[in-house]
Amino acid sequence: MANYYTLLSVLFPVGAADNVAPALALYRQFRDELEENDEWIGFAAEADDAPGSADLWLHADEDADIEHVIAFALRCAEAFDLQGLFGFCWTNTCSKARLDGYGGGAQLLDLGKRESVARMDCEQWVREEAARLREPTNAAAVAFNPVSAAQGWTVTTQADLLLSFISQEIAADPAVAGRFGAFLATVSGELDGPEEVLCRECGKPMFIEENGVSHHEGGGLDGIDYTLDLDHVAIAEREP
Repeated sequence: MANYYTLLSVLFPVGAADNVAPALALYRQFRDELEENDEWIGFAAEADDAPGSADLWLHADEDADIEHVIAFALRCAEAFDLQGLFGFCWTNTCSKARLDGYGGGAQLLDLGKRESVARMDCEQWVREEAARLREPTNAAAVAFNPVSAAQGWTVTTQADLLLSFISQEIAADPAVAGRFGAFLATVSGELDGPEEVLCRECGKPMFIEENGVSHHEGGGLDGIDYTLDLDHVAIAEREP
């Protein structure tokens, strides 16, 4: 028979030495509440023995309950208006060399905001990193240079580069894809946008519809300057 353990040992800052005794009272209150509901608090709390210390020593040598540690830390944060970040790690181990018996994790809390800001599990981290590293690396994305890529830019090139970039980077930072897409839209518009056509008569911008009808450009919803159109027919200086 194998025994599984979750081990924890960390100093938790309670803001001031005067807060240590009230924090221990909060711990006992929390423990009693849990026991009334047939729950085990899963860790011990003691005053740190360093002179003038404002820390509690939270520890467990068998069955640490990580969620209860988090709940207690946030109770103290509320009671003593604690600020800053508090992080701790734990270890999962086993009395026998079982394949599922080893691991651990880490938790980071923002005490001022009274919330969790990051958490990781060793086993999950290994799976996610292995999956990320198995993704094929696209040489076009790695060697991408905005200046050289701008030469002969096409919509197809644009789409291929975006797809390559997302497949490589999205797992690490989802926001990268959005920023890269915005960059592509800007550069593509500058390089592939239609060349401006001017009217031979007035020198104002104009355009020709697919049906062959020409108009002066305007600020209306349809983009037509009807005042100039009434004054004279828009005739291109040269073929667009």
